[in-house]
Amino acid sequence: MAFKHGIFGSTDEGGVRPMLMADTSFAVVLGTAPDADPSVFPVNQPVLIPGDVHKLAKLDMAGNKAGTLPTAMEAVFDQKRCAICVIRVEAGATEAETITKVIGGVDPATGAKSGIEAILDVQAMTGRRPRLLAIPGFTHSQSVLTKLLPVATRLRCKVFADCPGSTYESAVAYRQLWGDRRLELFWPRVRNALDKLVPMSAYALGIEIQKDQDPNHGYSASISNHRINGALGTEFPIDYVDGDTNCMAHLLNENQITTVIMDEGLRTWGNLSCSDDPKWQFNSHVRVNDMVLDMITYGLKWARDRKILATFVEDVTESVQNALDGETRAGHMYGATAWADPDLNPPDSIIAGNFYLDYDFTPPGLAQAIHVTSHFTNDYADVIFK
Repeated sequence: MAFKHGIFGSTDEGGVRPMLMADTSFAVVLGTAPDADPSVFPVNQPVLIPGDVHKLAKLDMAGNKAGTLPTAMEAVFDQKRCAICVIRVEAGATEAETITKVIGGVDPATGAKSGIEAILDVQAMTGRRPRLLAIPGFTHSQSVLTKLLPVATRLRCKVFADCPGSTYESAVAYRQLWGDRRLELFWPRVRNALDKLVPMSAYALGIEIQKDQDPNHGYSASISNHRINGALGTEFPIDYVDGDTNCMAHLLNENQITTVIMDEGLRTWGNLSCSDDPKWQFNSHVRVNDMVLDMITYGLKWARDRKILATFVEDVTESVQNALDGETRAGHMYGATAWADPDLNPPDSIIAGNFYLDYDFTPPGLAQAIHVTSHFTNDYADVIFK
């Protein structure tokens, strides 16, 4: 050791770190708006709208609500005025041309992204990570949804999409094409305050944002049975009777399609994802898994490339456990435990730079079916003699 004389201070960088749950409700909406102000909403560029209706109005400078974005964003803001990202694409001369522009791609000469591919630029340009994705007016296209789902998987986002057609059969046929746990399908369309048909996914997205930001609900809650604001009704009447497994609403839910019922106002109705694995049948369980995993991976950035010492293992494990305990106290889980398994961390693996941490968790159950049983007895007839 080099010669020293005096008192020298230093800071120990070990210890437990806090972890924070990032915004779970940041959404990206992609669509057309031919009358938008191009200086505010340039084509294929992610643009952040900070809950500002004035900026939102610049999607429709002519006041005709042309394209898909003006009505979709109005439906979202009717549920919750929120910070949200919009990506505007040009409308083509035909629907097929427009869908091609929505799908987008990467310019081989410049590397510029367009359409759905531009969603991957959102975090770099806005500083916020997408959690919810919607393309109202286009996800009834199998081509669009096929392109969108891999992006959602990469970013761990929930996708809000619509079934096409005017019949129950056509909606169910579309549902059978998918088996993705991050996908929720909606049907039918909703009539807005101007009696214009708007894809239900736009309203559902707004409700998801609303309940995520409500401390009584949060990201672990379902969007089912929430009131829909700014709507007159549905494109087709959806009959619903509690306890009737043959009504249209129940049949749609049975096929993992979320719908709208009239029950003291219009309400969303449905809890299920399109997962081909029953373990992930509830949308809320998928979201708990995604949000907690992202919180932990983001919260462990400080641990990257540190020396794997006993204190490292303790600090990492306790940091994760504290975060899990916090989410449990907030009601997003029943419980969770983090641990470092010695069998997964043998000396050879440690020396090679690998460290394995596990955690388990149990998300809250949903009261999707409440069973009430009546019992006819004679026991209370003796009241007449009391």
